[in-house]
Amino acid sequence: MDIRELRYFIQVARVGSFNRAAAQLNIAQPALSRQLKKLEDELDVKLLIRNGRGVELTEAGSILLAQAESLVSQFEDTAKLVAGREEKFGGHIVVGLPPTCGLLIGPELFEMFRTRWPHATLVLREGISSSLEEWLLDRRIDVAVMHNPLPLEGIDIVPLLHERMVVVHNAQEDRDPKTARGVRIRDLGEMPLILPALPHSNRRLVERAAHQHGARLNIVAEVDSVRFTMALVKRGVGQTIQTYAGAMRDLAAGDLGARFLDRPLLMSTLAMGVPREAKSVWLTMETVRLLRNVVAMLVERGDWVGARLVEHDDQP
Repeated sequence: MDIRELRYFIQVARVGSFNRAAAQLNIAQPALSRQLKKLEDELDVKLLIRNGRGVELTEAGSILLAQAESLVSQFEDTAKLVAGREEKFGGHIVVGLPPTCGLLIGPELFEMFRTRWPHATLVLREGISSSLEEWLLDRRIDVAVMHNPLPLEGIDIVPLLHERMVVVHNAQEDRDPKTARGVRIRDLGEMPLILPALPHSNRRLVERAAHQHGARLNIVAEVDSVRFTMALVKRGVGQTIQTYAGAMRDLAAGDLGARFLDRPLLMSTLAMGVPREAKSVWLTMETVRLLRNVVAMLVERGDWVGARLVEHDDQP
């Protein structure tokens, strides 16, 4: 199977006729038929069915058409890049971001991406880390930024930063001088907590820390949505445990207060997930580099409070 055969197949599928496709491709109709018969023989499937009105795609043909158009587009974009026309690169990439730090990363990433590759398409999808793990495995997204991801088959996990966890509470509790102190993990059992349900990455992290320090969590509500959780905290239903980045907007508005979990420190790891086969895809790896630069910039200019970058010897 070569790129010419795919181009011929796409043209026949688009116009629905061997004769019209041959005329547009400026080749003889028998030669076109032979090329597509060769393609079917190589794949060992029937791609096209002739009828009185022309041709129609089989199920296998429909699957191939979507893939063929993507492959031909990538081939043409690669040729342009090699020829020195990178600014006209027209690729497509989907990046998954968690709702908490996504508000920090997403706008910066989008603007830098659009400036660098104005003809390429960046799609940002929001999801909790457990959903992002599933989407990566299903290849519904190309790159994901996740909190404390589990090992995933075929996915390279690249740590980006470690960030401190905080106990978020109703702002009125700041009237008590005790709230100025940090929180011990073993004292979490005394607090009414609002946490996401398992297998949410934040819940896994907190459950593991509590178990290690002999605390039994007092969970009064299980809520996966960060917005709903913060609304319940503001009403005084309970407290939650979150990264500082996840609570910073509400903290800045004065609606909530926070204390670091610091006896001992509870750290969350933010990491990128990249399918191993994507290492040969130019736009994917360039986006990975751009993501890392965005995260580093946010930390270095002080927008990501309580975060520490992970140093890497081998930059992708």
